[in-house]
Parts: sequence; C-alpha cells; structure tokens
Amino acid sequence: MVKHLGIVMIFILVSVLGSYFAGESVRSQTVNLVKEEMLVLDPAFKKIVDAVVLGDMRIINPALGEVHEAREEVEKAVKAGQKIILQKNPDQVKEFIELDDKFHEDFEILEKAAEAGNKKVVKDQTHKLLDACVVCHERFKK
Repeated sequence: MVKHLGIVMIFILVSVLGSYFAGESVRSQTVNLVKEEMLVLDPAFKKIVDAVVLGDMRIINPALGEVHEAREEVEKAVKAGQKIILQKNPDQVKEFIELDDKFHEDFEILEKAAEAGNKKVVKDQTHKLLDACVVCHERFKK
C-alpha cells in the first residue's frame, strides 16, 4: 500500500511540475476559468464600492492587480485550447465572450477614471459593471 501511495504521489508531482515547466498554470488546468475570475472580481468590487462610498478613488487601482492576472490567465488558457465552461447556456460561449470583452473594456474605463480621480465616471462605470454582472449571471449561471 505504501508503494502505491508513493507512485501516486510521484505521478501528482510530475503532473504539477510538468505543467509548471511547460508554462501552463495548474490553476487553469484544474479550475473553471470563469469561476476563478469571479473569485478575484468579488473582493475587487467590494473595494470599488468602498471607494465610491468614501469618495476615495485611490482605493481602486491597488485592488485590480489580481483581476488583470485572472484575465490574462483566462486568455492564455483559451489560446491554449482550454474551453470556457458555462453553467447555463453552454452553447452560447461566443455571446459570453462578447459580454466578457465588453465588461473588461468598461472595467478599463473605470480604472482610468480612478487614476484621474474622476468620481462621477467611476460611480457611473461601477453601476454599469454591476448591471453587466447581473445580466451575465442571469444568462450563464445556474
């Protein structure tokens, strides 16, 4: 039994390290890419809402690093052939990608407005982005 456990551990180690050395993220192989991006958007949005409520735009940009990393991870994985998994309407991946691209374009507008200290644009973009979240969740999340 110990021998089998050792073989299993070696297999796992080789799989993980092989992915690492091949330049692939273990995260992108084992986790739903959409869910992974949602996990970093949640705390970022909480900070964005705090910034809007407090009127302090400096809170926003430090909170966005992980969002950009997750987006890059998704793009890299899709280019490598990994499929986007949708809980609902899985046949509408093209529409999902269009919504996601628009979301990230609007997110960049928010980021630039925060850098410029433009509270009105940040507030308007935050509202627009949260509305987009609701639309996307209604359409693609169970």
